[in-house]
Amino acid sequence: MEDLYVECLVERKPKPSDPLIKGLAYGGTVVCFLLGFISILFLIPFAVLLAVDLLLIPKMQVEYEYLYVSRSLQIDAIYSKQRRKKLVEYDLDKMEAFGAAGAWQLGEFKGLKTNDKDYSSGDSEAEKWILIAHNGQDIDRVCLEPNSAMIQAIKNIYPRKTFTNT
Repeated sequence: MEDLYVECLVERKPKPSDPLIKGLAYGGTVVCFLLGFISILFLIPFAVLLAVDLLLIPKMQVEYEYLYVSRSLQIDAIYSKQRRKKLVEYDLDKMEAFGAAGAWQLGEFKGLKTNDKDYSSGDSEAEKWILIAHNGQDIDRVCLEPNSAMIQAIKNIYPRKTFTNT
């Protein structure tokens, strides 16, 4: 039996505060560097701000990659189109439900104590899907934006656990 492989890339929408944070971090770094010529005490905040610029600012631009490979769904984060980090992997045999946001079948899972995770673009207009799956001892409620090929692949394997709005 062949393995089915489907991937989907979703770019997270920038938050409204991102340009302000970047501007303050870069501006503060430059100001502390210039003030370091006057007093050596400004080199300590310069070093801290430089570390923020190099380590935290690149993590503000995030893309999520969903990989569906033979009954498992892996979610990776790609920061600034350079670094990749594996966030989570779900064995879909342990999945409770996969449905379009607003599907009435997901209503029975509202009372469950779940860990809510959002790996979507943050765009309110985009079609969101909810995955409810076991992750070790916990149950995760994951918000995703899969493409139609991924939805169809999951629906073909798990037709009784996949729900649409229709």
